[in-house]
Amino acid sequence: MPIDTAPDSQERREVERLLQRASVGHRELMVNSSQLGASWLGVFRKIEESEVQLTLELNDVQTLFDAGDFCTVTFNYDDHAHVFLTTVKRSKLGQQGQLDVALYMPDAIHTAGRRNLYRVPILRDLPMAVRIESVAGFSCSASAQDINTSGVRLRLQAQDFTRFMIGEDVHLTLTLNDISVHREADVRHLDGRTCALGLHFLITEDPDEKQNTGLLVREAERSYLRRVNRLE
Repeated sequence: MPIDTAPDSQERREVERLLQRASVGHRELMVNSSQLGASWLGVFRKIEESEVQLTLELNDVQTLFDAGDFCTVTFNYDDHAHVFLTTVKRSKLGQQGQLDVALYMPDAIHTAGRRNLYRVPILRDLPMAVRIESVAGFSCSASAQDINTSGVRLRLQAQDFTRFMIGEDVHLTLTLNDISVHREADVRHLDGRTCALGLHFLITEDPDEKQNTGLLVREAERSYLRRVNRLE
């Protein structure tokens, strides 16, 4: 039988080997769910049958993960923060009061900070202010759940969420410290369970807005990685 040496299968084996090493040492990690708008600290438990099993500390979000939820997992290895995006397979409350979660094996693990994260999770203590305005003139505040240079996920109050629809163009103002970004975007996704909007930034020819968007994303990533780098 020929050996499969395709690059994608080689990368998958490297992923499995790295996660096996992390699980043997019960390495600490942080899980972020943009859909739930929260982060959990925890440890790798074991790798079994192509799934990643974690034990997480409970936080103030008193809920289990739903199967199929997206989440970002970040951990330190060899003095570098590593990150991967995956989906939840199952979750349950453990006997010791912790949260036991099984994730699907990711296709790739990236060294955080050396490339843009798929979406940078926004930590709750990051002072990012967001304002969203519809074409009809309705305006409200929102909280950012994750962001990259292509778009952002926002969580709204329930009464405000109902004022937006898929395909609608909106105007966004995002402010973080001394960085302010003004971008046009369109609504790509609606999540009624969490009252979240998935937005895609429209192309801008303004070089200042392009630069400020990149600066804001990098500042959010730095904040996230500072938290991860404290996991030892």
